[in-house]
Amino acid sequence: MTISPGTRIKELRILSGMSQEELGRRVGVQRAAINKYEKGTVTNIPIQTIEKMAMVFDVSPTYIVGWNGDNENPLAAEVKVLTGVKQFFGAGAVDLLESYTALNSKGQKRLLEYACELEKIDIYQTKTVTTSSDDDC
Repeated sequence: MTISPGTRIKELRILSGMSQEELGRRVGVQRAAINKYEKGTVTNIPIQTIEKMAMVFDVSPTYIVGWNGDNENPLAAEVKVLTGVKQFFGAGAVDLLESYTALNSKGQKRLLEYACELEKIDIYQTKTVTTSSDDDC
């Protein structure tokens, strides 16, 4: 089954938590244009709009138009992982993961070091943690 570009755009937009208006602002078109793309009313979407959408959604333009045969939405896998993390560890874990990914490598390293330090403080522990070496948390 071939998925239309409009369906892919809508799916990506919803998974990204964006409104049609917000997506339109990001790619430089009116909300009505996004609505028409998603409904399939307009099928000749300008290539520069497709390229901008691809950048916004962090996918390839060929994914949006369906030329690469890839039916797996890359955002869907991320959403599945985050949903699993939220169910297992709680919303705070997702918040922490989002903060971690927003940092550069130096910030990520500092965040991990800080977390390791917190683990060593008894009042923050929920269970007994034993470490095998100074390199572990």
